[in-house]
Amino acid sequence: MSQVKTLVIAQLKSALGYLPAGFAYAAGITCFALVLYAIWKFGLRRKTSRLFWWRLLVGFFFSVYIYCVLQLTILSREPGNYGGIDWRFLIRWNENDSQKAFLLANIIMFIPFGVLFPMFGKTVTHILVSLPVAVICSICIESIQLKYQLGFCQLDDVAANSAGFLIGFFIFLILQDVYLFVAMLVRRFAFAWKRFHNR
Repeated sequence: MSQVKTLVIAQLKSALGYLPAGFAYAAGITCFALVLYAIWKFGLRRKTSRLFWWRLLVGFFFSVYIYCVLQLTILSREPGNYGGIDWRFLIRWNENDSQKAFLLANIIMFIPFGVLFPMFGKTVTHILVSLPVAVICSICIESIQLKYQLGFCQLDDVAANSAGFLIGFFIFLILQDVYLFVAMLVRRFAFAWKRFHNR
């Protein structure tokens, strides 16, 4: 397993290498969103939701993440001798350490998706909405790899991506509960403090 761990860490380091360019890419998208916001608010004299700034922040980090995933899975790859669709399930786990590392890396790759995507709003906090989106995104990556010969199109990758998303979604739920609990404590403390000073 030490060899698998080494290979997974190497793949994560490769993904993290795209972060600087990802931040620049996300900054450009964020600036564009701010321009649209200024036109909407001041030019058309329209009101915006209080959630706009939160969604803008989440969108920034989600854009960084999407950039890194696209670079890792599609944009940085050269066409090779790949072909067909491998419908076998979890067969790769028993092949060699390299295949195990790829499978684990595919799980880890979609964990941020599960954490960040539900933060966009109430609609996507439901697992029956967000999970199909994650599965479709994974299938799209595999389909592009198949069409342009950029990698093997494998059922295992979609399953691993989906598992990673579910782990991330579970982390999101924990963070959401912690936030609600802390917010409740703050409200109660503020209420008690106000009553104490009004005596």
